[in-house]
Amino acid sequence: MEQQNVYDGYAYMNNVPWALIRSFLAVVEAGSLSAAARELEVSQPTLSRNIQLLESQTRLNLFKRTSQGLMLTEEGKVLVESAQQMKSASETFVRQVSGLSTELKGEIRISANEIVGIYLLPAAIAAFRKRHPAVQIEIVISNRASNLNKREADIALRMFRPTQPDLVARRLTDMPLGFYAHQSYLDEYGTPESFDDFKLHTLIGFDQNRDFIDGAGAMGYAFSNDDFELRTDNLILQIQLARQGCGIVGTHVALANECPELKRVLEWAPIPALEFWVVCHADSQYNARIRAFKAHVIDWFADDPYRGLGLRNTLH
Repeated sequence: MEQQNVYDGYAYMNNVPWALIRSFLAVVEAGSLSAAARELEVSQPTLSRNIQLLESQTRLNLFKRTSQGLMLTEEGKVLVESAQQMKSASETFVRQVSGLSTELKGEIRISANEIVGIYLLPAAIAAFRKRHPAVQIEIVISNRASNLNKREADIALRMFRPTQPDLVARRLTDMPLGFYAHQSYLDEYGTPESFDDFKLHTLIGFDQNRDFIDGAGAMGYAFSNDDFELRTDNLILQIQLARQGCGIVGTHVALANECPELKRVLEWAPIPALEFWVVCHADSQYNARIRAFKAHVIDWFADDPYRGLGLRNTLH
């Protein structure tokens, strides 16, 4: 009889829906029911019922209910790793399903930073949509690298080479960078002739992003956040501040050339060009939509990353 009960329990557990385990893991990772409900886009009562149902089916108390919220029991802690493995397998399954799709219709989710997404992508997308009108495109504008493993995007346009082994990347044309300031600023404060002189000027730079500071440090030039009197991680705002005569900014040469009021300074400075990459996950690289758009982007930006812009209309 005891063996029969064990067998019945095993068979019963084989029918536990992934949705219940996913709910359990979401609460563990988010730290609370409310945060997990927002992450899963379900109501808090629904999530609470899922946890109760999972506990009923496993016949285990997975959480302790305290005045501070839910805390994992020892039994719950044991199950976290296997739940994480199931989540990873589920994400892999979804990517592989996407990779096997052969239809040139459906959705593509593209991630790009502000400069690429607002100034470079629209013309490329317009040309692609004329050829493939059944493909729907979602665009994520973020200076943070999207997680392709978690399907935050299908294709990412990045300013650095990815290092993850499960990503497939193709390098596009590099983007030259330079320092610029409004002519009125230079008339009032003068034009810097050296890096020591440059650091005495009002500089426009990043807030939390350390790309410039780290890049300059690698070249032997020491900068800190305090050297930048105006700080923002919004790349477009940096340009607009410079256009109002607020200080000196480092930006794309092609963008600055569309603003006649901006003048280049320290043109001799050895600023490395910005790398430009198109990236997708290995599991989805053979998806017809993703493959077609990736090929289109490679062709579109082959010789000139600023092809088809008309920036003057968007910057003025």
